[in-house]
Amino acid sequence: MSAWVRSQPKTLRPYFGAEAAGSLLDDAELVLKAGDAPVQKNRLMIDDEQMQTVAPRLYPRLSEKEINETLGDRCSVFTLVVTLRTPQMLRRELVVRHSLDEDLCECIKVPGAMLKDAKLTGLFELGMSICLAKEVDLGPGWPSQIGSWVAKKIFKVGLDRKQSTFRIIPLTEELAKRMKLPKGTFVYVDDVENMNEVHADGTACASVYVAEKICPSSGTGKSAINSLIFSEIIAAMLLAEENGIKEAEEVTSGSPLEALLKNLQPDRAMTLPEIKKLLKDPLRLRATVHDSCGLVADLEKL
Repeated sequence: MSAWVRSQPKTLRPYFGAEAAGSLLDDAELVLKAGDAPVQKNRLMIDDEQMQTVAPRLYPRLSEKEINETLGDRCSVFTLVVTLRTPQMLRRELVVRHSLDEDLCECIKVPGAMLKDAKLTGLFELGMSICLAKEVDLGPGWPSQIGSWVAKKIFKVGLDRKQSTFRIIPLTEELAKRMKLPKGTFVYVDDVENMNEVHADGTACASVYVAEKICPSSGTGKSAINSLIFSEIIAAMLLAEENGIKEAEEVTSGSPLEALLKNLQPDRAMTLPEIKKLLKDPLRLRATVHDSCGLVADLEKL
C-alpha cells in the first residue's frame, strides 16, 4: 500500500477573519532603479552591474476600497511595514512604517546607505507586510499580537551566481572549546580561500564564527554591533595570507574581491594597487574598513 501524500499542500493560518486581507499586496511592484520597468515576480536575477547601481522603489498599489472592504474600522490598528534583509549578513532593517488610516503611500524609496551589504553579498530581500501595530482584541479569527501580519509580499533579488563572500556561524561555548578558541572570542575568521576567484555556486570563500550571544541572527537588532562585527570580518579577510590579493595581477570579474573593492570607498571602486598598498599598513586598512561600514555613525546612536 503506497503512503498517503498531500497533493495540494497549503500553509494554514489561524486568521480566518482576516483571510480576505491576504490579497491586499498582490499587485505590489518593484522597480530596481528609476526608468526600469516594474516587476511583480517574487524572484529576480540580475547581473553585477545592475546590482551595483540598484536603487529600489516599491509600489504597494494598495486600494483604499479593498482596505475598507477587508479591514473596515480595524485599519487604524494596522501598519504597512517595509524591511530590507541581507541573508548572508543575517541582517534585517526597517525601511519604513506607514499607518493604513493615513494617506496611502504610492512609492517607497530604499535609501542607498542601506544597500551596502546587499551590494557586497549580491543578494537581498525587500519585504512588504501589513502588520498589527499594537496589542488589541479584534475578535475571533483576527490577530491580537503586535507584529502579526495579514498580508505579505517579498521580492528576492540576487546575482545570477548564488555566491556569498562569507558565511556566519554562531560561536557557542562548546564550539569554541572544540576549536580551542578563548571562551570570550568575539569574531573568528577561518577557511579563507582566494577572494580573487569566482567560486562554485552556493559556496563562500570564508567561514566566520561570531559569539553566539551577539551574532546578527540572535536578534540583538543593534546596528552598531552589526557594523562592528562586519568591520572585524572584512578586516580579517583582507589581512588573511590565503586571500590571494598579494599574488593577484588583476581583479577577477564576479569575484568576492571585486564586490569588496566596490564597497570600501563611497565614490568609486578601490583599485588593486590601492588595496595592496593598504595591506602594508594594517592600521590604516582597519580605519578604511571602519569608514566603509559606517561604524562611527552607528556607535554615535548608542
